[in-house]
Amino acid sequence: MKKLWKQKIVWLAVGLLIAVEITQIQGVMAYFTTYVATAGGYPIILGSKITIKEDVEDMKKHIQLINTGEEDCYVRVKVFFSKDIEVSYVSAMDEANQAYWNEKEDGYWYYKEIVPVGAETQELVVTMKVPQEWKDSFNVVVVQECTPVLYTEDGTPYADWNKKIDTKTDIGTIVREEEGGE
Repeated sequence: MKKLWKQKIVWLAVGLLIAVEITQIQGVMAYFTTYVATAGGYPIILGSKITIKEDVEDMKKHIQLINTGEEDCYVRVKVFFSKDIEVSYVSAMDEANQAYWNEKEDGYWYYKEIVPVGAETQELVVTMKVPQEWKDSFNVVVVQECTPVLYTEDGTPYADWNKKIDTKTDIGTIVREEEGGE
């Protein structure tokens, strides 16, 4: 009789274990059988867009930036090169003989004017003096950045190069084309 009692306890434990597992399997099956399918997409515009135009001629890199975005902006460039390359910069000048491009302490060259949509900057020319053995295999990299024009309360335009994009408000409004949005 003791043996029969032990068998009943074992079978009861097995039955209880199976009941617990069945309740767990339903949750797992729900996880693996529930899904969502999506299609389409929305364009997201994160602000200004600049295209860089670089022409190299006689060891001089002619740099201009073109505002291909949807808003006016300020621009800056930084030139990266090997320590073995000597470079010098020449900015185009305005009617008052003032340079359009000015270097600041952070190593960037800042364009002094707002660049309107569709407009391009005046040239910044980088003259490179390269060791003879490198003449055919060197690289000078130009990195450009832009920031939208901001205005003070009195309407004075300024650039904020440290502003972080607020993705809730700065990306604009998404309009679905199939809804006939504006």
